[in-house]
Amino acid sequence: MEEKKTAGTQIKEIAERLGVSQSTVSVVLGGRGDSIRISKETQKRVLDMAREMNYRPNIYARRLRHAEEDVPYVIAVFWRTDGLNSRMARFIRGLYEASERKNCRVEMVIQPYKPGDLMAHGDMLSGNRISGAIISGLTTADQQELEKGDYSIPIILFERESAKFHCLMTDTFRTGEQCLKYMAAPEVKTAAFIGFNNNNRSERKMEAGFIFGCRDRGIKVREDWNVYLEYSSYEYGYEAAEKVLAHVELPSAWLVADCRLAGGVVDCCHDRNLRIPEDIRLIFFEDSGILKYNKPPLSSVDVPAYEMAETALDIIVLAGTQQMDIPIRREHSPLYFIRESSGKQ
Repeated sequence: MEEKKTAGTQIKEIAERLGVSQSTVSVVLGGRGDSIRISKETQKRVLDMAREMNYRPNIYARRLRHAEEDVPYVIAVFWRTDGLNSRMARFIRGLYEASERKNCRVEMVIQPYKPGDLMAHGDMLSGNRISGAIISGLTTADQQELEKGDYSIPIILFERESAKFHCLMTDTFRTGEQCLKYMAAPEVKTAAFIGFNNNNRSERKMEAGFIFGCRDRGIKVREDWNVYLEYSSYEYGYEAAEKVLAHVELPSAWLVADCRLAGGVVDCCHDRNLRIPEDIRLIFFEDSGILKYNKPPLSSVDVPAYEMAETALDIIVLAGTQQMDIPIRREHSPLYFIRESSGKQ
């Protein structure tokens, strides 16, 4: 049974048996006891207990503590299947470019997973295969299951709060509220949100910020005006716009949760002889190169994927070499691309 335990679990047990901190055990087992000035007696006790418990080190985490060796950081990126979009591509490219600038060898493992099914790949986190993990798109259930485990590698949650793991965030509530600022004008009296039927907390917070901003400005927003989709495509965008436009009173400011819906939304408005931005003001979440070439050019807001990728690499390197017990939380500001469709330059 001892052989099946992860390195992190064993370190915790060694620390508990000896009455010392987990960081002390990690430092000694990593061969840095003398440099941290841990007494010879304590080092011997830790090593003896490790042998007695058949301690099995995490290969990659151990390598991280020896920067002079020419070994790669093996980083697993977990990304939800319904969120495999250009943001992920930019994040991966950001990791690559950051590693190049820092002269840091990185190997990446990309693991898609279905909502609620993250722990089907839990062996990747508990074994000796990777140096660190970045997890995007967690559902509440996924996070609850994840936090039950003990892991010996740095784990970073993308757009999720946690007291146990490192976190990379944008303030999506504030983002939704700010989007309305770029659309609000005296003639805007009604608003709607187009999103998805999923347990994406980041999107839910953005929607809440948008609705809060509407009510704060006296802009009418009704629950039955909002539309929630299963997938993102031209067809779904067109159908969503049809549903919003089916009401007698038309919402005149729309926040749309995915730029892949843009073509369908815009064409539906044009087919109904509605002008953008004179009749409908639009902002899309996530920027795409084609948005600025639309007629009219479409406004968008996006997460700074490149910057967040570099921060993620910094956290994995720091947490892996310093054996940090305190999670790091970093918040980045979103990027706003304000064009004609929102009606306010």
